Amino acid sequence: MPSPLRDRGRFTALAAVLGSAFGVLNLVYTVDWGWILALLMFPALIVRTVWRTMPSWLLLAWVTIPTLVGDALVVTPTAYMVIIVAVAVAAADRPRRADTIAMALCLVSPFFIWLLGTNEWYRGIGAWIWAGGLLISWGFGAVVGEQWRLIDELNRTRTRLAEAAVVDERQRIAGDLHDLVERSFTVVLRHLSGAGLILDSSPAEAADALRQAEAVGRTGMDELRQALMLMHQGTSSLVPFTPGNLDRLVGDFRDAGMQIDFTIAGDLDSIAAAPRIVLHDVIREALTNTAKHAHTPQAAIHVDVGRDRVTVTVESALGHDATAGNDIELAGLGHRVTAVGGTFHARPDREHWVVQARLPRRLAEVPA
Repeated sequence: MPSPLRDRGRFTALAAVLGSAFGVLNLVYTVDWGWILALLMFPALIVRTVWRTMPSWLLLAWVTIPTLVGDALVVTPTAYMVIIVAVAVAAADRPRRADTIAMALCLVSPFFIWLLGTNEWYRGIGAWIWAGGLLISWGFGAVVGEQWRLIDELNRTRTRLAEAAVVDERQRIAGDLHDLVERSFTVVLRHLSGAGLILDSSPAEAADALRQAEAVGRTGMDELRQALMLMHQGTSSLVPFTPGNLDRLVGDFRDAGMQIDFTIAGDLDSIAAAPRIVLHDVIREALTNTAKHAHTPQAAIHVDVGRDRVTVTVESALGHDATAGNDIELAGLGHRVTAVGGTFHARPDREHWVVQARLPRRLAEVPA
């Protein structure tokens, strides 16, 4: 349940309850016809709860005028408790100039009774006690109001950041899709253009160019479908990497101070698009996890491209709390690996933490 100090509605409702309690106390201690004044000011904070746009100066006037009359005539000796609550509500609710003037008048109002000289209690310390209570109430309400303004600003900032993140993500996806489509279909267009130029003079070569264009186009469509499928699994990239991309990824971690032993057995280019994307994710997430949890910034990566399967193993020193951290951070990665028909393991092995993924070289079927 949110704190009443963080929610305007709850704060106002709590103030109405507290003010009503003080109003009941005021009724108990009224003298003679003072109960009329007590009843008159009693519903003010309750109305403020229902009427959320009620001007603060009106609320303060509603409770202060009967209080001044009652205390001046010594018939409502505890009514200032209600004003203290009302001032806190007014100070918290973005007071305008008229509201600030009304709060200032409330702050000095006990001295009006002191000047009248009709109430001996105010001639002593009474006026100072009520003025001090009102000042504390004003400060408390101002702090609460500032907290509300900071929360509103934080929410607006979060909204702007979320919108910016969506725009950035759309731009990134658009760029990835552009690269993925452009790489394949640029080659297709070149084959088609070449076939058109030699169609009459060399029909056989033109036919071969058309067959190559068809093969490249099918491969491009296959990579596009696989990449789009992986979008739903939370991968951070849609473009199948090349061995150079993988070298750059490892190089970035080395530049950051990690010692990495990196070996590849087999041809990475023979791996289909989706397994290549997931392979890149496995290595990136495993190295990130090593940098965060391992005793020493060292890792050994081995990629083995077999006939049907690709196995990637990342070993690092076991950290103090590696198991809990890795289970949380690598859960999504395991989901991505299983989505392409692979298996994923992340577990301690003696003094090392081992992340291993086995991926199919080619997907049996990619949904259109």
